[in-house]
Amino acid sequence: MLRRTLFFSVVLVSLAFFIEARQYRQSRTQRSSETQRHRRRAKPAKPPVTSFVTDSGGRDLIVRLLDIGQGDATYIRNGSSKVIIDGGPDTAAFGRYLDSLSLNNSTIDMVILSHQHLDHYSGLRELFKTSRHIRVRYFLENKDPAPAVTLAEIYRDTDDPCSNGLPICTITMTGGAKLHILAPLPNGDGPNNRSAAVKLIGPDSASFTMWLAGDAEHEEISWFEATGYNQNPGMRVNVLKADHHGSCNGVTPRYLELTNPQWVVASVGARNDYGHMHTQAKEIYRASGVPWYRTDQNGTITIRASGKPGGGFTITPDRAGTDLDGPSDRISRQPGCTMGMR
Repeated sequence: MLRRTLFFSVVLVSLAFFIEARQYRQSRTQRSSETQRHRRRAKPAKPPVTSFVTDSGGRDLIVRLLDIGQGDATYIRNGSSKVIIDGGPDTAAFGRYLDSLSLNNSTIDMVILSHQHLDHYSGLRELFKTSRHIRVRYFLENKDPAPAVTLAEIYRDTDDPCSNGLPICTITMTGGAKLHILAPLPNGDGPNNRSAAVKLIGPDSASFTMWLAGDAEHEEISWFEATGYNQNPGMRVNVLKADHHGSCNGVTPRYLELTNPQWVVASVGARNDYGHMHTQAKEIYRASGVPWYRTDQNGTITIRASGKPGGGFTITPDRAGTDLDGPSDRISRQPGCTMGMR
């Protein structure tokens, strides 16, 4: 009788441990499942932007066409001078570049807004967050009606860039590079054809020059020549930033004759609704023998020009590959985008 009672006691205790262990395993499985579901719902964190630790304050000219998505943002450094042209469409993305470029608690000598479109000005709002402690000495934009923010105390009008009535304003950076800021077409059809062009000249003018003209289209491109910019300050350059994100309305064979670039660099988003880069634009570049890099496929594109005479320049993308196609590229049906146009 005693042995039978002891046996049943052992069985009951074992059963109790078994039930408790099973409940514990079920509880752990449920918590693990809930954690996995939570992880699947959580958005993946955006990878940090590469830290640009080599942006020293020497005589080298450094130009970075930032991988900002479907928009434009260019950072220029020479000596202690810092210039930003456009800020892209996204404040968060542009803010990550401000961090990686160590621009917080610093002074930006000049910010140039090429024209009044969201994909060029929206990111610039991040510059003026008080928590960043960034001081902007001069901010240039045109006076066209748009929701862009202007700051009266540092404001200059791109239609009068030096506030002296002249169409060309030349800024010399502390490392010897120069910026020619060119007034846009006065009565251009829409914001794109009111883009302020910039010609950048390296410390050694024979080694590097670059032309950046926002989203200028055929109307303004023709006007650049008609108004004499091909003579003063001259339009021939080593690198051309593709107008209007590689749109066919931002290039003509004549434009490439005037600029005669060795390289084209395009700021474009991988997934965009415009078909950029347009097939016709790429055909014009190919026909002129000009290779291109593009931010959606190559990432941020860095150009370095030596401050030494005859030092030349280098152009280095984050990811290798030239003349690449993108997932949104297509033929444009807009008028004027034909191979035979001049």
